[in-house]
Amino acid sequence: MKQTVISYLKFAGAGLIASAADNLTYFIINHLGIADTWALLAARVISLIVNFFLLKTAVFQHSKRNDSFLRYILLVIFSTTIIYFLLQWVKPRLPGLDPVFIKMGLEFIMNFFNYAVSRFFVFDDRKAGQNHEA
Repeated sequence: MKQTVISYLKFAGAGLIASAADNLTYFIINHLGIADTWALLAARVISLIVNFFLLKTAVFQHSKRNDSFLRYILLVIFSTTIIYFLLQWVKPRLPGLDPVFIKMGLEFIMNFFNYAVSRFFVFDDRKAGQNHEA
C-alpha cells in the first residue's frame, strides 16, 4: 500500500509538470482564437512528450518494455477523446467560465483512471516477463 501511495504521488507530480505544459499551451492557442480541437491536440502533444519521459524514468522506472510508448499513445488518445467530448458538453452549460478551467477540472477527474491504466497496462513489466515493483 505504501509503495502504491508513493507511486501515485510521483505520478501526480509528473502529471502536474506535464499539466502545466499542457494547460499553458492550450491557454495560449485557445486565446489566439484557434478552435478547441487544435488547441487541445497541440497541448496534448507537448504534454505527451513531457509526461511519457517522466513516467518512464521517474515514476515507474521502466526501461524494458518495447511497446510502452504505443500503449501510452493509446491511453492518451482515449483520454483526450473523453476530455474533448466532455469539454464540448460542459462548456455551453458554464458559459461564463474560461474553458481552460473546465478542462483542468476534467483532467483532474481523469487522472485517477489514467494512473491505474498506466500502472497496470502501459508500464506493467509482468506482462513482458520483467521484474515489477508493486
